Amino acid sequence: MKKILKGMFVLISAVGFFACSDGIDYEKLRRNELALLDEYIAAKHPGAEETKSGLYYFNEPGTGEGDTIKLGDEVQIYYATWVLKRNEDKELDSVLVDQSSGYLSGHRYEPLEFIAGAGGTIAGLEEGVTYMQPGTKSRLVINSELAYGQSGSGGVGMFQTVLMEVEIYKVIPLEVPEEE
Repeated sequence: MKKILKGMFVLISAVGFFACSDGIDYEKLRRNELALLDEYIAAKHPGAEETKSGLYYFNEPGTGEGDTIKLGDEVQIYYATWVLKRNEDKELDSVLVDQSSGYLSGHRYEPLEFIAGAGGTIAGLEEGVTYMQPGTKSRLVINSELAYGQSGSGGVGMFQTVLMEVEIYKVIPLEVPEEE
């Protein structure tokens, strides 16, 4: 039995070593991201409160009407996405990485469609729309844990905060069958 346990310990240790042997300090990257995020919020949105998950959202006054979007509702949005970073002068900056829906150009292409809460897009966006109503325009500040995390995706690197401008185009409410 001792040999089996020792063998398992060696195997688990080896897996852990190889998983971390790529030379990347993931903890440091995450700490740097959170420090940059804190600096951004303090500079651009002082006093802003985050949700329990760590999302920040800023709905534009006077936009949106009707019921707030609920989990399970089908949502269609126009959006643009930036990544929070520092420029060459070490100042806070952001880089546009996606506006495929035509949000910034004023030309509206196909909106992004997803079911709120179904896992069809990043968690921060799915949560963010639940604070919005049809017609709402909002800015979301989404930490990497709610965005692309350690893997990154499509112009977003590892442990990078995503900034989004979102406009709710259409909501198709979840149909709940009536009880008899």
